[in-house]
Amino acid sequence: MLPVLPSLRRLGTWILGLILVVSLAACSNLGQPPRKVLLQALDLQVQLTQAELASALALPAPEGHPSLNRVRLEQQGSTEVEGQKAWRLQGRFDWQLPGDPLKVDSGFEVLLLRGDQGQSWRLVRPPTAAAPQWRSYPLVAGA
Repeated sequence: MLPVLPSLRRLGTWILGLILVVSLAACSNLGQPPRKVLLQALDLQVQLTQAELASALALPAPEGHPSLNRVRLEQQGSTEVEGQKAWRLQGRFDWQLPGDPLKVDSGFEVLLLRGDQGQSWRLVRPPTAAAPQWRSYPLVAGA
C-alpha cells in the first residue's frame, strides 16, 4: 500500500496546480467587457467614422448598421482615461455597409469605460483636431 502514497501525492499536486491555473485565468479577465459589448462598440465606431467621413466630404451619411464578421481580438488590457479605468481592445474584423458589395478587413482599437454601477459600458474616443475633448457614447444594454 505504500507505493500508492506517492501516486496520490502526485495526483493531488496536479489537481492543486490545475485549480491554481484556472483561478488565475479567471481573475485576469474579471471585469472585462463581454463580446456583445465589443460588437456594439465596433458597430458604433464604424457608424461614427462613416458619418465623419461623409461630413468631411459633404456627402449624405450612410444609413443602417454595418454587418460585422470574423472579429479577432488580438490584445486587451486596461488603461486610464481621464482618471478612470478603461479597457483597450485591439484586433481585426471584417465589416460591410448595408447595400455595399465590398467587404473590408480592418484593424480596430476601441476604448471602453464601465458604467458607475458596473451594469453598462461606454465607447470613448480620444481627442482630435476637430473634437479636442474625449467623446463618450453609451452602448445599449439589451442590443
